[in-house]
Amino acid sequence: MEERVAYSVEGPQSHHHDVPTPQPFIHTPVSSFVVQVRKDQVYRVPPPDHARIEESFRKKAAAKKPKRKVPCLQYLFCLFTVLFVMALLIVVSIAIVFHSFNPKDPAFSVTSVVVKHKKGSPPTYDVRLKIKNPNPKMGIKYSSDIDDSKLSFGKRTISWGRFPELEHENGETTDGINIRFIGVKGVTLPPILEKSMKDMKSKNPISLTLEIESSLVYNVWILKLWRKDVDVICEFRMDTIGEGTRILNQDCTTKMF
Repeated sequence: MEERVAYSVEGPQSHHHDVPTPQPFIHTPVSSFVVQVRKDQVYRVPPPDHARIEESFRKKAAAKKPKRKVPCLQYLFCLFTVLFVMALLIVVSIAIVFHSFNPKDPAFSVTSVVVKHKKGSPPTYDVRLKIKNPNPKMGIKYSSDIDDSKLSFGKRTISWGRFPELEHENGETTDGINIRFIGVKGVTLPPILEKSMKDMKSKNPISLTLEIESSLVYNVWILKLWRKDVDVICEFRMDTIGEGTRILNQDCTTKMF
């Protein structure tokens, strides 16, 4: 670096006084420092005005945002789910009770038939039945409609009757249930039936078919658990259709649906 020397205005020398020789003035360089800071340690604080503006925009956006509404489909889905669970519980409960009690079909049999025939009117048939409830834990209640039972000879219906209303306790067997069948007016009976009715002394075996349609309800105490329809078909053979009828053989089937 070039050095410069400063002199007095009076010149380099003075004859009157001894002036000391001036010393040279040296300029020294200014030192500078560079400080490096890691980027993750640099924090920038926005000006207060910017913060207030941003907060104002945030509040306006929140005020304009519509409230979320629960759609109707969600309510319907919840309702359907509740109903489905309730139905499932009911079905499971009925299935458990059903398997616990194991309901069985009632058993029917014909014990006797009494025929009454008056001239000029169709004959009547009093058929007596025995019915057994094989369920030790469940009772059965029968209900019927008018003309829900019939007697047939071969494929021809000869009379109609009504099965009575009946309540059976658990494990009970009822004998002497009577159904009165009234002959159909204007229908000519087969000759073999006419002969058997008129000839009281001779034995003319007759085969008839009894059909019963009824509805019944299985119940446990006061609870009515199952309602079903029953079809009973009894094919039986009698030694005569007159007085002193005796059942020779029979085959009764019960169908529930």
